[in-house]
Amino acid sequence: MRKKQKASTLPDTCHLRICGASDFGDLMAQTLNPQDNPKNYKIYVLDNKKIKPPLAEGDCFIAKLHNQKNTWWAKPIARTRTAENNTEVLHGVIEEKDKKFYLKSAEKNSRKEYLLDRLQGAKIGDFVKAELYGEERFKQVKIIKNYGKFNVAKGTDLIILEKYNIETEFSQEVLKESKHLKPYSKDKREDLTAIPLVTIDGDDSKDFDDAVWAQKIDNGFDIIVAIADVAYYVRPNSPLDREAYKRGNSVYLPNMVVPMLPEILSNDLCSLRPKEERPCIACRMRIDMDGNIKSYSFHRAIMKSCARLTYREVQLAFDGEFNQQTSALFKPVIQPLYEAYFALKKATQKRGALELEPTEIKVKVGSQGQILSIGKAEHFISHEIIEEFMIAANVSAALALQKSKLPIMYRIHDKPSKEKLQDLEPLLHNLHLKLPDYAALKPEHFNHILELCRKQHFSAGINDLILRTQSQAQYSPENIGHFGLALKNYAHFTSPIRRYADLLVHRALIRAYEMPDGGNLEENADIELFKQIGAHISQTERTAAQAERESVARYISAYLNPSIGLDFEVKITGLTPAGIFVCIESLGADGLIPMRSLPMDNYVLDTSQTELVGKQSKKTFLLGEKIIARLTEASPLTGSLAFKLVDKDEGVDYAAGYPIIARHKKQDKASSRKTKKERKAKIKRCNRQKEKRKA
Repeated sequence: MRKKQKASTLPDTCHLRICGASDFGDLMAQTLNPQDNPKNYKIYVLDNKKIKPPLAEGDCFIAKLHNQKNTWWAKPIARTRTAENNTEVLHGVIEEKDKKFYLKSAEKNSRKEYLLDRLQGAKIGDFVKAELYGEERFKQVKIIKNYGKFNVAKGTDLIILEKYNIETEFSQEVLKESKHLKPYSKDKREDLTAIPLVTIDGDDSKDFDDAVWAQKIDNGFDIIVAIADVAYYVRPNSPLDREAYKRGNSVYLPNMVVPMLPEILSNDLCSLRPKEERPCIACRMRIDMDGNIKSYSFHRAIMKSCARLTYREVQLAFDGEFNQQTSALFKPVIQPLYEAYFALKKATQKRGALELEPTEIKVKVGSQGQILSIGKAEHFISHEIIEEFMIAANVSAALALQKSKLPIMYRIHDKPSKEKLQDLEPLLHNLHLKLPDYAALKPEHFNHILELCRKQHFSAGINDLILRTQSQAQYSPENIGHFGLALKNYAHFTSPIRRYADLLVHRALIRAYEMPDGGNLEENADIELFKQIGAHISQTERTAAQAERESVARYISAYLNPSIGLDFEVKITGLTPAGIFVCIESLGADGLIPMRSLPMDNYVLDTSQTELVGKQSKKTFLLGEKIIARLTEASPLTGSLAFKLVDKDEGVDYAAGYPIIARHKKQDKASSRKTKKERKAKIKRCNRQKEKRKA
């Protein structure tokens, strides 16, 4: 009988499956039973020459596990045979090498290539879907669909949508219901059409599901956050509801959006377009000058957005640059929003919400799938206005439902696990800091670490390190609070058009406030049902996030592919026994400098994984340090990037970030030839000097 393991660790012996390879070539494995690896640790596979033929992708085996320097390693004991070894479906591209044809896998971090006995009607460079069958050593490849020449946009969408089972089409039953939705009743709703609510979104946004308004009063502000009344149209147990539950949330990929609900809802009936009346659920709040919520209430209403504003133009107006629209709206609408935001921000800072700086990368794709640009998404104070207003409304929703005794779908975020906090202990020791007892741990303690590191000028990598220690947010009817926001009560209320959790909160509010016009929470809803729903929608959210990350990685690789051989300034984001993880910050491009590519030495990684030192050369690499690296691999097919360390003494001309990409290839080649000549000349001079000294 297997011994009961701690939730934070892995079993001593486990059943695993080879799931691919790391960027540096080591096989990676995953547990067949997800409960054996609840924290989703990466598992590297050691070689066992007694197992013949060698383990390969798709193989299942029994292994002993051990942890070395915070890295898990699996020592294979015996291969096992299961049905899933025999047949496998994958995407890939047809390549030719040494007059032989291969199928190169498109799976991320996989370097698998399968020999084809014939092209089966395909051509070199075609992107195909294939079925693999037979023994691993003699895999047979059957092409079951040919999509034509590989294109990063089309190929990425196909890979991601199929891999994560993301459906883009709605059933005829759902479409039929969405075309025959009944109009709402104006008589049963509060009239907010005279209040100058505005939507503030990105330049390229097409759906507007939240609107805001603020007014200064004697001791604070009156605030309204109005959200599209999705619950009126999407009734419990209807085809639309069942489809929304199944999807869980909308999925946002660079080249497309896969909505949770049909477009007639997301872009029309539930889009708060300017000058058009729309049904909404409004959260009215009163806050004091320090941003504390003094009162709140929820109302079913009708609203009419007075303007569709963008983050950019609101920010420009705040900075004193007006257009025709913002000039008229600044004093009555925009200025009160800013003033209310500054009050709310005081409360956020006082309670000590976590102040990490996650980077959002924006990929712009043209109508033909071409990459127009990639870079960090712009962030203005106007973004934070909406963030603070939405947080206040979410808190109010949680508090209102708590009083009702109805089941609540909370947005929860647990504090970091004790095991993850151990990774910070060496860093804290160097800073002469100590975290409080686990029970007393608060986000402000991490903020203090970040501030101290900023003062000592090495905060660049610490943000990433602390971010990795954080738990994952989830949906649950069991409230443990939101650690990152430093809030005891928090629920998602502000986007029911793209999150099923918010739709449940709207239904509960309709029932709690006895709002007319239907669409309230069903009678049989209880905590057990909400637990099941919470687990499901937490998983769909994780799936969507992973799909987005993989999709963005492939676009970045395609964007950088023409720049292979060029040098970049990169930031060290991780240090492992496998090598140095780095990032081109301006692009959010993550890649690896494999350990084997570093100058010959015996490198030692400190226990905090923040410093890598060569024993002989004393060459040191620090987390967050900026170094020069040469791009050696950028695969649009798999989304992988690899780099090679460039010694600063080589005198190579490089640019910080992506502007180097703008160079013409001819200029790059000429520059490269010139550099090679200079190096050769330098080597010859050194050799002549050595010969003179010997003489």
